[in-house]
Amino acid sequence: MRKENLISKKQDNLLVAVENGAGVLQQNANQSLDCATEGRQLLQRLHKEGGMTESLATETRDYVARCNAVMLCMNGARKPFTQRLTEFQKQFVAQENAIDPTKKGSPAYELTALLNAWLMAKKRDSEAKEDRLHANFQRTEKRIAGRDDLSREQKEAALNRAEGRLRTGRVALRMNEIATDLIPVATDPEGYIDLLRFWWQEIGRNLPDSDLERIFRPMCSYARKQARKGVIVDSVYVEYREVPKGGQAA
Repeated sequence: MRKENLISKKQDNLLVAVENGAGVLQQNANQSLDCATEGRQLLQRLHKEGGMTESLATETRDYVARCNAVMLCMNGARKPFTQRLTEFQKQFVAQENAIDPTKKGSPAYELTALLNAWLMAKKRDSEAKEDRLHANFQRTEKRIAGRDDLSREQKEAALNRAEGRLRTGRVALRMNEIATDLIPVATDPEGYIDLLRFWWQEIGRNLPDSDLERIFRPMCSYARKQARKGVIVDSVYVEYREVPKGGQAA
């Protein structure tokens, strides 16, 4: 009963959060539209007057400053709502992780590990049996070849029987064969570079710049921070472009 009451309370909190968030969403939408409209009007004036001027530069800086201020206001208004949703999301994810076979700590993860170990032991045992089958055939083949008391026809018949036993044994093993996947695991940090190089050659180099900028954003952000300290990447494929500090994106 206590658990049901707790679930009911969480559901009520979620409904309240959604209702409050809907109002904030509309409020922020109006603010965003107003700022965007003002920006488009300023752009039209700039094009009409033939480009940037001192007065338009001042208006542009003021407009960008207002955008930043409105963004902070919008962020502050939606933050309680999005934080509440994040809390609910964490609860949903925690419930899923509790039974996720890929998450350490879940019973399914431990059982999967035990099952995989058992299956791999069976696979190794099957491989060992196949090795023994092949070794037995080779010994039989050698023994038949050394039998001087057998005619050529008898030797061929004996060899055919041995080959038949080998095929039968292999078929039986194939019927119970354990299917596996190959999972790449970096055994050294340098291994990740090799994996990255492989991905780059196969996929990365063909992606559009927009995707690459998103994927490599952490690396580019780090390089940007280091550039402020005077440390730059020495490469013919990387150039550093000067951008006025007041005009940089956050």
